[in-house]
Amino acid sequence: MTPTLLTALAIGFLGSTHCIGMCGGIITALNAGLPPFHARSDFLKAVYNLLYNAGRIVSYCLAGAGLGWVAQTSSPLMLDMVLPVGQLISAAILISLGFYIGGWNSAIVWLERLGQYFWKFIQPFGKYFLPVRSPLHAFGLGVVWGWLPCGLVYSALALAMTTGSGTDGGAVMLVFGLGTLPMLMVMGRAADFLKNLIRKSTLRRGAGMAVMLFGVYTAANALGGAGHDHGAQMQPDHQAPQQHMPVPTE
Repeated sequence: MTPTLLTALAIGFLGSTHCIGMCGGIITALNAGLPPFHARSDFLKAVYNLLYNAGRIVSYCLAGAGLGWVAQTSSPLMLDMVLPVGQLISAAILISLGFYIGGWNSAIVWLERLGQYFWKFIQPFGKYFLPVRSPLHAFGLGVVWGWLPCGLVYSALALAMTTGSGTDGGAVMLVFGLGTLPMLMVMGRAADFLKNLIRKSTLRRGAGMAVMLFGVYTAANALGGAGHDHGAQMQPDHQAPQQHMPVPTE
């Protein structure tokens, strides 16, 4: 697994305690609305929860692929500042996320406020899948809730954009979504164990530092690439040496 995918996995898993606060309520509503026979079966409840999370991850992948495609198509246009600026924004968000995961700051929360504007147009579609009466309802509800404003998701999307590829951007969000899955799927003592593991200060700080370093690397790579490109443009083209035609002799 590449460093980018490992970072995405770490973001998803170590930040998944944030997901409980964001998605915990809708999962409770999902389980409460199940048909009586399904609600009495732990296996069927797990299937519904899995389908909900599958829908959520599908939305993540679509968003990641879209941003990766934007970065990919903007590069050949010779707009030198488009991709470096995108990488620098991504780097800043990753560094902020590192502070959040490490427990030093909660700066990424402001990203959620930006997403509230778009969420008010998407949220009404969720009513078509509530109460959840079938597996299709669970999946559809997950697709809608995948667009819920979440600073953690936006941070992963910033990472997806740095790949400069629609396929790789979708893969980053797939791995990120899988990282959030354990915390949202398990219940009872298993959930408590995962919460306690993630909240260990040493683990959180180490993961936070790793994400911050990746953000610094992304920024350095963007600045270095931009400087190289501009330097190449400023250099005059080398002219081919003039070839002297031989003087004909009589």
